[in-house]
Amino acid sequence: MMKMETGHLARSLAGRDKGRLSVILAADDEYVSLADGRNHTVEKPKRKKKKHVQLQYLKGEELQLKRKQMEAVTDEEIREFLELHQQGGKINVEGRRN
Repeated sequence: MMKMETGHLARSLAGRDKGRLSVILAADDEYVSLADGRNHTVEKPKRKKKKHVQLQYLKGEELQLKRKQMEAVTDEEIREFLELHQQGGKINVEGRRN
């Protein structure tokens, strides 16, 4: 099982946001903080138990790099990344679809 880390994509399995994709902004032993750039922003992420979240195999590489470098990730960047992933496009390190 993959470890849930900052920048990973996750799909909600329970709650009002069931089935929606989000980006993990923070993770601890039991909870993750999720943002989708619309309903749950970077300033006010959704806190959810790990058991209610399914990790997706595609990483938000650009978002993860920015978080590791302590740069601010914007809601617009999260929305663009999620839209590209939902369209089925492959995303390179620059965050652009191939």
